[in-house]
Amino acid sequence: MSKKNCLVNGAPFTLKNCSIHLEELIKVTVGEKKQPSVAVAVNNQLVQKSKWKKKVIKEGDVIEIVKPFFGG
Repeated sequence: MSKKNCLVNGAPFTLKNCSIHLEELIKVTVGEKKQPSVAVAVNNQLVQKSKWKKKVIKEGDVIEIVKPFFGG
């Protein structure tokens, strides 16, 4: 199995699976139950949740995962 290197929220992240999709990456980094409350951008492009299953992460991709912040 080959590995891919990318950045997730500014930190280096190594993917062990060569053909990982964005949805799988989010499950690994955020957790399965928190998925509905995040927004995700890959290489500065917002990715709609409906496209997470089809979006393949590539070597060198920069992924930003943000959660809403409540408070004053």
